[in-house]
Amino acid sequence: MNTFKALIKREYWENQGSMFYSPVIMALFFAGITILLAITGDSLVIENGHHSGFWEHLPRALDQFENLNEQDRSRGVQIGLYASSAVFVLVMLIISFFYCLSSLYDERKDRSILFWKSLPISDTTTVLSKVVSVCILVPLCYFVVIGAFQLFLLVFSTIVAWFGGNSGMSIWGSSNLFGVLFNTLFSLITVSLWLAPVWGWLMLASSYAKKVAFLWGVLPVLMVTIAEGWIFRSSYFIEMVAERFAKAGLILGSNIGQLVSENEMDGLSIMWYEAYGTSAFWIGLMVAAGFIAASIYVRRSRDEA
Repeated sequence: MNTFKALIKREYWENQGSMFYSPVIMALFFAGITILLAITGDSLVIENGHHSGFWEHLPRALDQFENLNEQDRSRGVQIGLYASSAVFVLVMLIISFFYCLSSLYDERKDRSILFWKSLPISDTTTVLSKVVSVCILVPLCYFVVIGAFQLFLLVFSTIVAWFGGNSGMSIWGSSNLFGVLFNTLFSLITVSLWLAPVWGWLMLASSYAKKVAFLWGVLPVLMVTIAEGWIFRSSYFIEMVAERFAKAGLILGSNIGQLVSENEMDGLSIMWYEAYGTSAFWIGLMVAAGFIAASIYVRRSRDEA
Protein backbone atom coordinates (compact mmCIF):
# COMPACT_ATOMS: atom_id res chain seq x y z
CA MET A 1 0.00 0.00 0.00
CA ASN A 2 2.90 2.35 0.69
CA THR A 3 4.22 1.68 -2.81
CA PHE A 4 0.83 2.31 -4.37
CA LYS A 5 0.44 5.54 -2.36
CA ALA A 6 3.85 6.67 -3.60
CA LEU A 7 2.81 5.98 -7.20
CA ILE A 8 -0.34 8.07 -6.72
CA LYS A 9 1.82 10.89 -5.38
CA ARG A 10 4.08 10.50 -8.39
CA GLU A 11 1.12 10.94 -10.73
CA TYR A 12 0.07 14.06 -8.87
CA TRP A 13 3.57 15.57 -8.82
CA GLU A 14 4.08 14.89 -12.53
CA ASN A 15 0.67 16.30 -13.50
CA GLN A 16 0.20 18.94 -10.81
CA GLY A 17 -0.33 21.67 -13.38
CA SER A 18 -3.28 20.04 -15.13
CA MET A 19 -4.76 18.37 -12.06
CA PHE A 20 -4.65 21.29 -9.61
CA TYR A 21 -3.21 24.53 -10.93
CA SER A 22 -5.45 24.63 -14.02
CA PRO A 23 -8.72 24.68 -12.03
CA VAL A 24 -7.15 27.08 -9.50
CA ILE A 25 -6.29 29.54 -12.29
CA MET A 26 -9.81 29.16 -13.70
CA ALA A 27 -11.35 29.82 -10.28
CA LEU A 28 -9.21 32.92 -9.74
CA PHE A 29 -10.13 34.19 -13.21
CA PHE A 30 -13.86 33.69 -12.68
CA ALA A 31 -13.65 35.21 -9.19
CA GLY A 32 -11.86 38.24 -10.62
CA ILE A 33 -14.45 38.65 -13.37
CA THR A 34 -17.27 38.37 -10.82
CA ILE A 35 -15.76 41.07 -8.61
CA LEU A 36 -15.01 43.28 -11.61
CA LEU A 37 -18.57 43.03 -12.90
CA ALA A 38 -19.91 43.97 -9.48
CA ILE A 39 -17.63 47.01 -9.26
CA THR A 40 -18.30 48.21 -12.80
CA GLY A 41 -21.93 47.08 -13.02
CA ASP A 42 -23.44 50.57 -12.93
CA SER A 43 -25.38 50.08 -16.14
CA LEU A 44 -25.74 46.32 -16.44
CA VAL A 45 -29.40 46.17 -15.37
CA ILE A 46 -32.01 47.11 -17.96
CA GLU A 47 -35.54 47.91 -16.84
CA ASN A 48 -38.29 48.80 -19.31
CA GLY A 49 -35.75 49.71 -21.95
CA HIS A 50 -33.79 51.99 -19.61
CA HIS A 51 -30.41 51.37 -18.04
CA SER A 52 -30.34 51.42 -14.27
CA GLY A 53 -27.38 50.96 -11.96
CA PHE A 54 -26.71 47.54 -10.48
CA TRP A 55 -26.33 48.95 -6.99
CA GLU A 56 -29.47 51.03 -7.45
CA HIS A 57 -31.43 47.94 -8.43
CA LEU A 58 -29.88 45.74 -5.74
CA PRO A 59 -32.15 46.54 -2.72
CA ARG A 60 -35.27 45.80 -4.75
CA ALA A 61 -33.79 42.55 -6.06
CA LEU A 62 -32.96 41.48 -2.51
CA ASP A 63 -36.50 42.28 -1.37
CA GLN A 64 -37.87 40.16 -4.22
CA PHE A 65 -35.53 37.34 -3.21
CA GLU A 66 -36.64 37.54 0.43
CA ASN A 67 -40.30 37.48 -0.62
CA LEU A 68 -39.89 34.16 -2.41
CA ASN A 69 -41.01 31.06 -0.56
CA GLU A 70 -38.28 28.92 1.00
CA GLN A 71 -38.46 26.24 -1.70
CA ASP A 72 -37.96 28.72 -4.56
CA ARG A 73 -35.13 30.51 -2.73
CA SER A 74 -33.35 27.25 -2.03
CA ARG A 75 -33.84 26.07 -5.61
CA GLY A 76 -32.42 29.28 -7.07
CA VAL A 77 -29.33 29.40 -4.85
CA GLN A 78 -28.49 25.71 -5.31
CA ILE A 79 -28.95 25.85 -9.09
CA GLY A 80 -26.51 28.77 -9.15
CA LEU A 81 -23.95 26.82 -7.12
CA TYR A 82 -24.25 23.71 -9.28
CA ALA A 83 -24.13 25.71 -12.51
CA SER A 84 -20.89 27.39 -11.40
CA SER A 85 -19.07 24.04 -11.70
CA ALA A 86 -20.03 23.37 -15.35
CA VAL A 87 -16.90 24.83 -16.98
CA PHE A 88 -14.65 23.16 -14.39
CA VAL A 89 -16.18 19.76 -15.15
CA LEU A 90 -15.74 20.23 -18.91
CA VAL A 91 -12.07 21.06 -18.43
CA MET A 92 -11.69 18.11 -16.04
CA LEU A 93 -12.94 15.70 -18.70
CA ILE A 94 -10.62 17.19 -21.32
CA ILE A 95 -7.67 16.95 -18.91
CA SER A 96 -8.60 13.31 -18.13
CA PHE A 97 -8.74 12.53 -21.86
CA PHE A 98 -5.23 13.78 -22.56
CA TYR A 99 -3.86 12.44 -19.28
CA CYS A 100 -4.88 8.91 -20.29
CA LEU A 101 -3.41 9.34 -23.76
CA SER A 102 -0.04 10.40 -22.35
CA SER A 103 0.01 8.23 -19.22
CA LEU A 104 1.88 5.27 -20.73
CA TYR A 105 3.19 6.83 -23.94
CA ASP A 106 5.28 9.66 -22.46
CA GLU A 107 7.32 7.38 -20.21
CA ARG A 108 8.32 5.35 -23.26
CA LYS A 109 8.94 8.47 -25.31
CA ASP A 110 11.42 9.94 -22.82
CA ARG A 111 12.59 6.42 -21.87
CA SER A 112 11.95 7.01 -18.17
CA ILE A 113 10.15 3.66 -18.29
CA LEU A 114 13.59 2.02 -18.08
CA PHE A 115 14.11 3.62 -14.67
CA TRP A 116 10.65 2.71 -13.38
CA LYS A 117 11.03 -0.88 -14.56
CA SER A 118 14.33 -1.14 -12.71
CA LEU A 119 12.40 -0.64 -9.46
CA PRO A 120 10.59 -3.52 -7.72
CA ILE A 121 7.23 -2.26 -8.96
CA SER A 122 5.04 -4.41 -11.18
CA ASP A 123 3.42 -3.21 -14.40
CA THR A 124 0.04 -4.00 -12.86
CA THR A 125 0.62 -1.70 -9.89
CA THR A 126 1.91 1.10 -12.10
CA VAL A 127 -1.02 0.99 -14.52
CA LEU A 128 -3.59 0.68 -11.73
CA SER A 129 -2.12 3.77 -10.07
CA LYS A 130 -2.84 5.70 -13.26
CA VAL A 131 -6.38 4.31 -13.38
CA VAL A 132 -7.04 5.40 -9.80
CA SER A 133 -5.53 8.79 -10.60
CA VAL A 134 -7.90 9.49 -13.49
CA CYS A 135 -10.99 8.03 -11.80
CA ILE A 136 -10.47 9.32 -8.24
CA LEU A 137 -7.53 11.72 -7.88
CA VAL A 138 -8.46 14.08 -10.73
CA PRO A 139 -12.12 14.43 -9.58
CA LEU A 140 -10.91 15.05 -6.00
CA CYS A 141 -8.53 17.80 -7.09
CA TYR A 142 -11.22 19.52 -9.13
CA PHE A 143 -13.75 19.10 -6.34
CA VAL A 144 -11.48 20.94 -3.89
CA VAL A 145 -11.28 23.92 -6.25
CA ILE A 146 -14.98 23.80 -7.19
CA GLY A 147 -15.95 23.66 -3.51
CA ALA A 148 -13.74 26.66 -2.75
CA PHE A 149 -15.26 28.58 -5.66
CA GLN A 150 -18.80 27.77 -4.54
CA LEU A 151 -17.89 28.98 -1.05
CA PHE A 152 -16.49 32.19 -2.59
CA LEU A 153 -19.77 32.77 -4.43
CA LEU A 154 -21.72 32.50 -1.17
CA VAL A 155 -19.34 34.86 0.66
CA PHE A 156 -19.38 37.31 -2.24
CA SER A 157 -23.19 37.21 -2.44
CA THR A 158 -23.36 37.88 1.31
CA ILE A 159 -21.08 40.91 1.03
CA VAL A 160 -23.14 42.25 -1.89
CA ALA A 161 -26.29 41.72 0.19
CA TRP A 162 -24.77 43.80 2.99
CA PHE A 163 -24.39 46.73 0.59
CA GLY A 164 -28.04 46.25 -0.34
CA GLY A 165 -29.15 46.52 3.25
CA ASN A 166 -29.65 42.80 3.82
CA SER A 167 -27.84 40.45 6.21
CA GLY A 168 -27.47 37.77 3.54
CA MET A 169 -28.24 35.01 6.02
CA SER A 170 -31.12 33.74 3.87
CA ILE A 171 -28.60 33.01 1.10
CA TRP A 172 -26.65 30.68 3.37
CA GLY A 173 -29.84 29.17 4.78
CA SER A 174 -31.06 28.38 1.26
CA SER A 175 -27.73 27.08 -0.05
CA ASN A 176 -27.76 23.57 1.47
CA LEU A 177 -23.99 23.92 1.15
CA PHE A 178 -22.99 20.53 2.54
CA GLY A 179 -25.57 18.77 0.37
CA VAL A 180 -24.31 20.63 -2.71
CA LEU A 181 -20.69 19.73 -1.92
CA PHE A 182 -21.59 16.10 -1.28
CA ASN A 183 -23.52 15.75 -4.55
CA THR A 184 -20.83 17.61 -6.50
CA LEU A 185 -18.07 15.31 -5.22
CA PHE A 186 -19.84 12.06 -5.97
CA SER A 187 -21.14 13.30 -9.32
CA LEU A 188 -17.55 13.95 -10.42
CA ILE A 189 -16.34 10.54 -9.25
CA THR A 190 -19.35 8.73 -10.73
CA VAL A 191 -18.89 10.37 -14.12
CA SER A 192 -15.21 9.40 -14.16
CA LEU A 193 -16.17 5.81 -13.36
CA TRP A 194 -18.95 5.92 -15.95
CA LEU A 195 -16.37 6.93 -18.57
CA ALA A 196 -13.92 4.25 -17.41
CA PRO A 197 -14.22 2.34 -20.74
CA VAL A 198 -13.04 5.48 -22.52
CA TRP A 199 -10.13 5.95 -20.12
CA GLY A 200 -9.23 2.25 -20.45
CA TRP A 201 -9.21 2.42 -24.24
CA LEU A 202 -7.07 5.56 -24.24
CA MET A 203 -4.58 3.92 -21.88
CA LEU A 204 -4.38 0.91 -24.18
CA ALA A 205 -3.68 3.24 -27.10
CA SER A 206 -1.10 5.05 -24.97
CA SER A 207 0.67 1.81 -24.10
CA TYR A 208 0.78 0.65 -27.74
CA ALA A 209 1.34 3.84 -29.77
CA LYS A 210 4.72 4.26 -31.42
CA LYS A 211 4.00 7.86 -32.41
CA VAL A 212 1.17 10.37 -31.92
CA ALA A 213 -0.87 8.59 -29.26
CA PHE A 214 -3.85 10.84 -30.04
CA LEU A 215 -4.27 9.26 -33.48
CA TRP A 216 -4.04 5.74 -32.03
CA GLY A 217 -6.79 6.64 -29.60
CA VAL A 218 -9.15 8.33 -32.06
CA LEU A 219 -8.56 6.81 -35.52
CA PRO A 220 -9.61 3.20 -34.65
CA VAL A 221 -12.96 4.53 -33.41
CA LEU A 222 -13.47 6.44 -36.65
CA MET A 223 -12.36 3.47 -38.75
CA VAL A 224 -14.78 1.09 -37.02
CA THR A 225 -17.58 3.61 -37.47
CA ILE A 226 -16.84 4.04 -41.17
CA ALA A 227 -16.43 0.28 -41.72
CA GLU A 228 -19.73 -0.49 -39.99
CA GLY A 229 -21.56 2.12 -42.04
CA TRP A 230 -20.01 0.87 -45.29
CA ILE A 231 -20.45 -2.87 -44.69
CA PHE A 232 -23.59 -3.12 -42.55
CA ARG A 233 -25.24 0.24 -43.34
CA SER A 234 -25.66 0.87 -39.62
CA SER A 235 -24.21 3.12 -36.92
CA TYR A 236 -24.64 1.10 -33.72
CA PHE A 237 -21.03 1.49 -32.60
CA ILE A 238 -20.81 5.28 -32.76
CA GLU A 239 -24.30 5.54 -31.25
CA MET A 240 -23.12 3.40 -28.33
CA VAL A 241 -20.09 5.67 -27.82
CA ALA A 242 -22.22 8.81 -28.13
CA GLU A 243 -24.76 7.41 -25.65
CA ARG A 244 -21.98 6.80 -23.12
CA PHE A 245 -20.92 10.45 -23.30
CA ALA A 246 -24.52 11.69 -23.38
CA LYS A 247 -25.42 9.81 -20.20
CA ALA A 248 -22.30 11.19 -18.54
CA GLY A 249 -23.75 14.61 -19.27
CA LEU A 250 -27.10 13.56 -17.81
CA ILE A 251 -25.38 12.44 -14.61
CA LEU A 252 -23.55 15.75 -14.34
CA GLY A 253 -26.78 17.66 -14.95
CA SER A 254 -28.80 15.58 -12.50
CA ASN A 255 -28.03 17.85 -9.55
CA ILE A 256 -29.75 20.72 -11.34
CA GLY A 257 -32.34 18.37 -12.78
CA GLN A 258 -33.62 17.34 -9.37
CA LEU A 259 -34.24 21.00 -8.52
CA VAL A 260 -36.22 21.70 -11.69
CA SER A 261 -39.78 20.60 -12.30
CA GLU A 262 -39.97 16.83 -12.86
CA ASN A 263 -42.15 17.39 -15.93
CA GLU A 264 -39.50 19.60 -17.50
CA MET A 265 -36.59 17.25 -16.76
CA ASP A 266 -38.37 13.90 -17.13
CA GLY A 267 -35.86 11.42 -18.56
CA LEU A 268 -33.22 14.14 -18.94
CA SER A 269 -31.18 13.40 -15.84
CA ILE A 270 -29.73 10.41 -14.00
CA MET A 271 -28.86 10.96 -10.36
CA TRP A 272 -25.31 9.88 -9.60
CA TYR A 273 -26.47 7.18 -7.18
CA GLU A 274 -28.92 5.82 -9.77
CA ALA A 275 -26.04 5.16 -12.17
CA TYR A 276 -24.72 2.43 -9.86
CA GLY A 277 -27.97 0.52 -10.29
CA THR A 278 -27.75 0.32 -14.08
CA SER A 279 -26.29 -2.58 -16.04
CA ALA A 280 -24.55 -0.12 -18.38
CA PHE A 281 -22.39 1.13 -15.50
CA TRP A 282 -21.11 -2.33 -14.51
CA ILE A 283 -20.73 -3.53 -18.11
CA GLY A 284 -18.67 -0.41 -18.73
CA LEU A 285 -16.41 -1.25 -15.79
CA MET A 286 -15.91 -4.79 -17.14
CA VAL A 287 -15.01 -3.42 -20.58
CA ALA A 288 -12.63 -0.97 -18.90
CA ALA A 289 -11.04 -3.85 -16.95
CA GLY A 290 -10.38 -5.65 -20.24
CA PHE A 291 -8.70 -2.59 -21.77
CA ILE A 292 -6.64 -2.04 -18.62
CA ALA A 293 -5.51 -5.68 -18.57
CA ALA A 294 -4.45 -5.31 -22.20
CA SER A 295 -2.56 -2.11 -21.31
CA ILE A 296 -0.65 -3.95 -18.59
CA TYR A 297 0.24 -6.76 -21.00
CA VAL A 298 1.45 -4.34 -23.69
CA ARG A 299 3.50 -2.30 -21.22
CA ARG A 300 5.49 -5.38 -20.25
CA SER A 301 6.84 -5.74 -23.78
CA ARG A 302 7.26 -2.08 -24.87
CA ASP A 303 10.16 -0.06 -23.50
CA GLU A 304 10.30 2.89 -25.88
CA ALA A 305 8.12 4.71 -28.41
